[in-house]
Amino acid sequence: MKNRSGSYKKVLIDEGQLVLHRETLLSSISKLQSTQLSPFEFCTLYVILFLRLKHPKNWLQRKSHLITPSFSRKIEDLIPSEFTLNEWEKNKLSGVTFNDLFLNFNLKGIPLATNTTMLKWSQDLWPICLLHHIPSPRELLKMQANGSRCITLIVNPDEITKMVLQSRDPLSFVIHDLDHANNFFNNANTHFGQIGFLQLVDAIYDHPELNKNLKENSHFKEEINYVASDMNAYVIHMFKCFKSAIDRQDQLTNQSLFSQVIKWWNMPPEVSHAAYKLSTPSFNEQDENFLRLFFENKTEVLI
Repeated sequence: MKNRSGSYKKVLIDEGQLVLHRETLLSSISKLQSTQLSPFEFCTLYVILFLRLKHPKNWLQRKSHLITPSFSRKIEDLIPSEFTLNEWEKNKLSGVTFNDLFLNFNLKGIPLATNTTMLKWSQDLWPICLLHHIPSPRELLKMQANGSRCITLIVNPDEITKMVLQSRDPLSFVIHDLDHANNFFNNANTHFGQIGFLQLVDAIYDHPELNKNLKENSHFKEEINYVASDMNAYVIHMFKCFKSAIDRQDQLTNQSLFSQVIKWWNMPPEVSHAAYKLSTPSFNEQDENFLRLFFENKTEVLI
């Protein structure tokens, strides 16, 4: 892991440790599934379950400056006995509510963005849905185009001790999703630009000409899907990556797909001019503003 405000390792818990605790994980998750919990509460207890494997003696650290939490249920009333809390954990969690956990405690090695996302989710301030499957890039694109994000918790017994997508353990995977949600929602200066851009991508994703290119070039499809489903950033950066992928495809196939995108999106002359200049030395602040405002204000596409 890295620092509280930064990134973290892709693998927090190795497969050997997951296998060693498989029965505890399965019985605990089964109990969570049979308990009446909100999606936020389920996710909280899921994170606790796995984090205890990583840091069994000091996973929970109280902050020095306490904040009075809004009302929520107490963790000790809902945490399953299958977790087999030790005395230190019972004392730490005594009287602690779900909101209190993210207001007044640090989860060891977990980025602060996790706390922010969980608190916003608990208050229904950010539209987040809980999934138990990994959404396809197309599914995730549609969610984001509609202004929401998902959090995936791995609960399948056959998958619980394996790396998710061969790269992350279940804890790292959910922290990754929570971090993405923070990047998507937490900055009003970038949030609406992202949604506008993703709505535009969603509107043309199934266009026959684009779809043909996606089917014929798997690398091009991976690049487009990455921008459309796994990148939450300033909209100009997202569009630059999108354009670069299309430019490489145009060079490879000797076509003008990017020009078609400009037409499909009905870009006004000053915006399309800026789009062509993007990633060139002549691209300037005015061009950036033209593009940014276009994406922030665009909500409909006619093809």
